[in-house]
Amino acid sequence: MELNLSTVIWSIINFVVILWVLYKFFYNPVLKFLDDRSEEIANNISEAECSRNESTALLKDYQGKIAGAREEAKNIVAKATKAGEEERAAILAQTRDESAALLERARQEIRRERDQALYALRQEVGTLSMMAAEKILTRNINTEDNQKIVEDFLNEVGDVH
Repeated sequence: MELNLSTVIWSIINFVVILWVLYKFFYNPVLKFLDDRSEEIANNISEAECSRNESTALLKDYQGKIAGAREEAKNIVAKATKAGEEERAAILAQTRDESAALLERARQEIRRERDQALYALRQEVGTLSMMAAEKILTRNINTEDNQKIVEDFLNEVGDVH
């Protein structure tokens, strides 16, 4: 293999021409494309950072709202519990009052019925006494008759009650 000087010179000239053509027509557009791509990537990173910061702020805001809602829920439960206890106490007091009134009415009814029974018993004793006195007065009495009348009277009173 021989090295020909003219071929080497023409090869170098061709190489330089190709380099010049590539530089003239392709180097600037490729550099512009790479610069644009780098700028786009930088913008995307910046937007992602802004989005992340915004998301973090929203997360903190939502966590604050959730904490507030939990506190409000605790307050509502506490108020409902307190209201329930107050209602229970009121119902118990009302029940006590009603049962005391009912007990008093029952006592009054028992007294009234007892008084009526005593009155009826007195009436019955009076009637029986009158009947016994009538029997005694209508007979001619001796001791035996008197004893028999008392026993009969006691048997009659025992049969009534």
